[in-house]
Amino acid sequence: KEDKTIIATTMADYYGMPQSGSKAWPGRATAAKLPFPERAKAVEDALSADIECAMGLGFDRRRFIPFVMMHEFEALLFSDCRRFASGIDRLDLADAFQRIRDAFSSPEAIDDSPDTAPSKRVAALVSGYQKPLLGILAALEIGLATMRSECPHFDCWISRLEILPT
Repeated sequence: KEDKTIIATTMADYYGMPQSGSKAWPGRATAAKLPFPERAKAVEDALSADIECAMGLGFDRRRFIPFVMMHEFEALLFSDCRRFASGIDRLDLADAFQRIRDAFSSPEAIDDSPDTAPSKRVAALVSGYQKPLLGILAALEIGLATMRSECPHFDCWISRLEILPT
């Protein structure tokens, strides 16, 4: 509240957000009833309104840039399945990763139950999958430009961050 130059953002997993009870995320229950492409934005808008209310009059909404991934970080790795496989030194899995990717309209849409979240799909193929190590190696191999070109919601968030004043 005191430093008007501070900008805050989030990177939260929509699927893991509670919809009800004392730990429910703003907008999550309503978003669940919306078409898939509208869900993340509905929660982001509700988060912005919630933060604005909590911060009080005079809070500049532009200082809070929420980002809600529909699923988890691993979804971004399906932006380039060959590089994903190369990044984790498992070129033999490139076709398996591609089959997963091809079943969805975009990497951001990969998921349809708690058992088929992107990380669960990867872990089923990669014994001992460790997100902090292998996920980062794959992301570095794939590159931000490719993730942005394949994941429009992610790209929109990054674009908003890029235009912030320094």
